[in-house]
Amino acid sequence: MSAYVRLSGMADNEDKDIALVTRIAEGDKAAFRALFETYGERVFRYVYRMVNDEGRAEEVTNDVMLEVWKGARKFEGRSKASTWVLGIARHLALNAIRGKQLVTVDLVDSPEVADGREPEATVRDRDTVKQKLRVALAKLSSDHREVVELAFFHGYSYQEVAEVMGCPESTVKTRMFHAKKQLRQALKHSGLDGMTLEAVP
Repeated sequence: MSAYVRLSGMADNEDKDIALVTRIAEGDKAAFRALFETYGERVFRYVYRMVNDEGRAEEVTNDVMLEVWKGARKFEGRSKASTWVLGIARHLALNAIRGKQLVTVDLVDSPEVADGREPEATVRDRDTVKQKLRVALAKLSSDHREVVELAFFHGYSYQEVAEVMGCPESTVKTRMFHAKKQLRQALKHSGLDGMTLEAVP
């Protein structure tokens, strides 16, 4: 598949998401259900990694989607719909843990969405790698872990990560620089010095 086709498909999905938000702003419940099907699980996984509690993650996810329903008219389309939704998710997740130290869970331990694209044998072969990666990620601060997740697990640009986290892009770049440096060192000590973040499962 060519890069043009991939980028075109991504653009089409973004246009569809924005169209859904526009319809939600008009009170379209079917559009809301469609957006929930698209982002519900994704929001849950993101929130779960922050609050480290399945029940609370479910509550926050429902609150996020309710906020999407109520605030759709405020969406101006200046960013991706996904960036807007995860920005709401981050805000509400932080509210849920306000007054307590932010505790994140391992990225590789969070609930996964089965997409049928990965062979079972590949998953088994990566168990050892995941264990070592778990140790490496655990050594990062919550802010550093979050930029890694948003950039490499959600595919966001630094600018989009900055929008979700509500901080300058320069801050995201600095955090990513330190996160990569710490991960490289940790992975090297674990015998995975040849692994890059792009190869992280």
